[in-house]
Amino acid sequence: MGHAMNIRKIAAATIFVGTVAFAAPAAAQAFVVDTAAIASACSTSAAACAVAVQAAIAAAQAAGLTPAALNAALGAIAGTAVSASASLPPAQLAAIGAIMTSIAAASTNPAQQRALTQLASALASGSPVDLVAVATSLSAT
Repeated sequence: MGHAMNIRKIAAATIFVGTVAFAAPAAAQAFVVDTAAIASACSTSAAACAVAVQAAIAAAQAAGLTPAALNAALGAIAGTAVSASASLPPAQLAAIGAIMTSIAAASTNPAQQRALTQLASALASGSPVDLVAVATSLSAT
């Protein structure tokens, strides 16, 4: 029951984060997350995923986005990474948790930071996590 409760809390937090991250009106800034590159890398290995995610974070930060737009991009990056990594072996999921921690560190949204940190902790501890549901909530528009 404890793991199920934690999964529900993580899912609820990430649904909230997805809503908060995308609730701001879209800015005139034209930045598009390369979700195909992230998905390809994150379905291959945690190491490849880390490289692709760090590149996407750097590109988003360099684009001069508003805080809301940056957090929306980070939500898309996280959602794509989590979704694509769902097929990785369980041993690599702890490394995906570390990737979520790096995305959380780039966020300016406390709720998004908290949800990503909770997800990272769950992945690192080996707790069962419904990665598809979490990914959907992270990248919801």
